[in-house]
Amino acid sequence: MILRTIATVILWGLLGIIVYGLKEPGAMWILNLCATLTLFEVYTILGRIGFAANRITGLVTGACMIPIAFYFPGAGIDALAVGALFSSAACVVFPQDQRGLYVKRLLPTFFGLLFVTFLLHYFVRILRIVESPADPQALGFGLFFCLWIVFVAKFSDIGALLVGKTIGRTKMAPSISPGKTVEGLLGGLGASAGIGALIPWLAENHLSHLFDFGAWSLDPSQGACWGLVIGLVSVIGDLIASVLKRLAGMKDSGGSIPGIGGLLDLTDSLILSAPAGYFIILLIHP
Repeated sequence: MILRTIATVILWGLLGIIVYGLKEPGAMWILNLCATLTLFEVYTILGRIGFAANRITGLVTGACMIPIAFYFPGAGIDALAVGALFSSAACVVFPQDQRGLYVKRLLPTFFGLLFVTFLLHYFVRILRIVESPADPQALGFGLFFCLWIVFVAKFSDIGALLVGKTIGRTKMAPSISPGKTVEGLLGGLGASAGIGALIPWLAENHLSHLFDFGAWSLDPSQGACWGLVIGLVSVIGDLIASVLKRLAGMKDSGGSIPGIGGLLDLTDSLILSAPAGYFIILLIHP
């Protein structure tokens, strides 16, 4: 538990520093790398369940979707549609004895693209809905809000882990994730609300020289309320990933990150948080 908490804080802290230094383009490429590696792990999990995907087709489409959405606003969904078109049309070039197998693999291929890349690409849509800051050295509201979502979602994980291990007694979803408890859920939501309020307060009162929000704003009370929403959907995303891993007989999606597991174990709470954050920013649009 301690190793997992420390690894999570250090990793996301480093990513936050890198993103602040490289601004929006750096954030986009980090997101694209994480999304593509997560998609690879999801395809591996689906294969172990018995739903093998057309990996190359899916990974190439997924790896193109986020950069296209960033550099050509609004075109990310078009990239997904084009990938789906060519993936489906490719079945005609296969010999008859292989065609059935290829067609059967289309469904898990599209599921992975929609569940991972499409949902995570909403971070890019958040970046693009907000105008760039007048000061190129400052952090704009779009990137700030993306980082706010990440920290709120991950502190939900950390709060649930610490509270659940300490006082957790009531099982929340024993058939899906036996270690999760109702007490842990409440602790995670409390952590989400707390960090959701703390970050805007720090940005407004102590770190204002680092940011240029223009007409946008997020006050601490809003941060606490919307933090609860992000915390809740992050738990749902975590449970969906747990269902997939449990069906595949896996505890972690991989072993690439010491103390955490694989990339899906790192991004599962963000998969639903990204679209939720996008709809939140539409609601608080000035």
